[in-house]
Amino acid sequence: MLRKHFAGCVVSALTLAVSAQALGGTVTSDGADLVIKTKGGLEVATTDKAFAFKLGGKLQWDATQFDGLMAASQNKPFDDTFNTFIRRGEIGLEGIAYTDWDWGLRLSYDDSADGSKTVVDRAFIAYNGLGETEITIGRFGVDYGLENSTSSSWITAIERPFMYDFLNGDEDTKFGVNAKYYGDNFSLMGQVATFDDGHRESDGNNERFGYTFRAHWAPYLEGNDVVHMAANYHNSNADDDRSRVRTRMGIRSDDNMRLTLGDVSSTDKDSEWLLEAAAQFGGLRAQSEYFQRTISGDNAAQAKADVDLSGYNAQISYMFGTQRGYKGGAGYWDKPLDMKGTWEIFARYESTTVDADAGAIPGNLGVADLVAKNTSDDFTASAMVIGANFFATPAVRLSLNYIDYEMDNINTQREIKGKRVEDDGQAIVGRLQYVF
Repeated sequence: MLRKHFAGCVVSALTLAVSAQALGGTVTSDGADLVIKTKGGLEVATTDKAFAFKLGGKLQWDATQFDGLMAASQNKPFDDTFNTFIRRGEIGLEGIAYTDWDWGLRLSYDDSADGSKTVVDRAFIAYNGLGETEITIGRFGVDYGLENSTSSSWITAIERPFMYDFLNGDEDTKFGVNAKYYGDNFSLMGQVATFDDGHRESDGNNERFGYTFRAHWAPYLEGNDVVHMAANYHNSNADDDRSRVRTRMGIRSDDNMRLTLGDVSSTDKDSEWLLEAAAQFGGLRAQSEYFQRTISGDNAAQAKADVDLSGYNAQISYMFGTQRGYKGGAGYWDKPLDMKGTWEIFARYESTTVDADAGAIPGNLGVADLVAKNTSDDFTASAMVIGANFFATPAVRLSLNYIDYEMDNINTQREIKGKRVEDDGQAIVGRLQYVF
């Protein structure tokens, strides 16, 4: 119902705008003069900046060719597979009211997500009347990790590092309260929130809230030349709920297959921390992230089922003729400064180790007959990603990525539908993006 009302408001606003043009006449305002911008979306604001709203959105259309382990669930397991889908479709409104109040509402469609549905994934109010402190309440995305904090429109590769599959702190809130204190080159953030993770309630009737913190500092910041450091912490506040360790290895597909490397049915502890480091000078940019996560609890048979994870990614990129923007008060990358035929190339390597008790390793790892080689050994997931981005205009981006991945400790002596199990593979992913 909310989707219908939201769509109706947008249509009504556009209809009124067209009618005003068709009928002519005078447009007046009951307050300060208005400034209307149409470059990069529709934005209307008063000249005193006390009131404003902006209509914007994005479309990301992906085409993926992949094989190997991540094709284990296909009709012909492990063979070449070609999928196309809408990775993201978003439309939203953001605004300012009475100078100090911000608000936002966004509809989002993800064709490769579970259920392929449209949801209201942003609905928040923020208060900025406390100087350098901002308070946000509602449903919103949290700044957690460098790549995760950066908008999906402006991340370097088509997908964020798969290490984020193994983290909880990067999840969008279902409902939360977030406080951030910031300056020109630093920020301190803390929040209490509940998440859309299927474990919303404790043993009682109340929702379960997790805790998230992030601190960033840019000791060197001259324009957009920067040295960046940050630390993140998240505690899921586990209360006998289920925790699963799963990954897509950076490859999205129509059936949304994920490898499950750990499954703790009754979790009593689930916490993680994440470190960031990055630098940019001119068009050259380098960054790395490292994390550790600890899960403890029991499996369905009430046997010990602990999982320890650690991993990292390292990335280097070069942008010809310009550089990425950097948000000094928030601690993440922004859009390129020039997007009129701009090229960027990059390379990224990442590796994650999953040390799971035998009782935490499921009987199959996401597909029947896909099993661990040795339940006493660790899983190690690794991938090399290289790619190029072309920013044709401020609205249009084209990207092409090549992924070479591998998962250790997979039993390759088994067969699925008569095909020998594989523990590695490749993928080529292309994306067309339009942002307004």
